[in-house]
Amino acid sequence: MLSERIHEDLTSALKQKDAGKLSTLRLLQSAMKYRQIEVGHALTDEEATAVIQKELKALKDGLVSYESAAREDLSQKARAEIATLEAYLPAQASDSEIETVVRAVIEETGAKTKADIGKVIGAAVKRLVGRADGARVRATAEKILV
Repeated sequence: MLSERIHEDLTSALKQKDAGKLSTLRLLQSAMKYRQIEVGHALTDEEATAVIQKELKALKDGLVSYESAAREDLSQKARAEIATLEAYLPAQASDSEIETVVRAVIEETGAKTKADIGKVIGAAVKRLVGRADGARVRATAEKILV
């Protein structure tokens, strides 16, 4: 399971005295523990992936702020944290894979205009869990639904 792999990597980082990775994994493990308490059971790999994606989004938002403020020290730290967390996500879907899934969803739902974009994005994101973020799916859907 993904949560077990993260715990093992955290232990390894502790033994290797890798402070950056250790800090990132502790924050991730804490976020996962909070989510586990919310749902009331051990996290599935899909739920753990969702937590990782949420933490990644926060880090990427912070990175944009650090770069706009010309804080290279914080930018480098955020990039390292992002790289650490991305290692736990499945391989990202290509643009053509996303387009194939979005077209299939459009056909299944009968979506014709941008007014139907919400149901298309929702169904496509569920099929691409962990492999594509909502922004990429939205951009593809908007390109197709004229």
